This record gives sequence, structure tokens and C-alpha cells, in this order.
Amino acid sequence: MESTNFFTLVDNALSTECDRLCQYTDELDKAPSEKKKQMAEYKCAKYRYAAVSTIHVAIYNINRCRGLHDMNATHYLLLPYDELFQKHEEYLMLYEAANEDEKPDVSLYYGMLAFAEEQINKLEAKLSQATDWEKVELEERLGGLEFAKACLDEAWQKRKE
Repeated sequence: MESTNFFTLVDNALSTECDRLCQYTDELDKAPSEKKKQMAEYKCAKYRYAAVSTIHVAIYNINRCRGLHDMNATHYLLLPYDELFQKHEEYLMLYEAANEDEKPDVSLYYGMLAFAEEQINKLEAKLSQATDWEKVELEERLGGLEFAKACLDEAWQKRKE
């Protein structure tokens, strides 16, 4: 299956952010004294990367598997993401109303929104009980998930350009 404009846009945005974060932490890994000085920033970059890459890997693998399998029985999503997608009646209605050729992108966009929202809700529930570095970690992960959602939204808006 050929990649759609939506997939390409969101993949590029998430990939760029993951590469930026990896480049930063990789450079610090090569300079232990500098890494020690910037340990807080280093850890924050790792936490943000963990969140952004979770969404990026899911999108990438869903797109890859679409070319290998007929996934219309699971709304063109891998099963765990389809289960989340199906919990959102409003997303299912948008999927059903879409043209056949748009359904894979509709489910990918809304399925990933459902996944990101679930992850955000889990982290926010922990945030009120967190202290010190736990709070920083949760905030960085939340920031990464919000960034990924913004990339999804932007790619969705620009998909037909």
C-alpha cells in the first residue's frame, strides 16, 4: 500500500522530533562531563522521546501492516488500537461516513487520537500524586504526547493540499 499524504506528513513531523531528541542525547552520551552538567535536560529529552516515539512507532507500524494485510475488519488498525478506536462512537461515525479510499486515514488519525488521549489521561491521573522527578517525567511525557497530537492535527488539516 502506498503511503498517503496524511501518513507522510505526520511521519515526517514525528520522525524529525525523534531525530532531534536522539541527536541531542547522543551528543551528550559522547561527552560525559557535559552530560553530567546537563543531566536534567538529558532526562527530560529522554522522557519526551519516549512519548513521541510511542505514537510514531504505532503510526509507522499500522501503515506498514496495511500493505501486508487486509485490515478493513479492524478499521485498518492493529487490534489494540482498533479496540480503543471502537470506544469512541463519534470517531466510528466519522469513519463510517468517509469514502472508502479515505477510511484508512480516518481510522489512523482518530485511532491515534484515541490512543494519545488514553495515554494522556493515564499520565494526568498520576500527576496529582507525583513528586519531584516523577512530576517532571510525567510533564515531559505529557508534553511529548501533546506534541504528537498537534502533529496529527496539523497533518490532518494539510492532508489534501
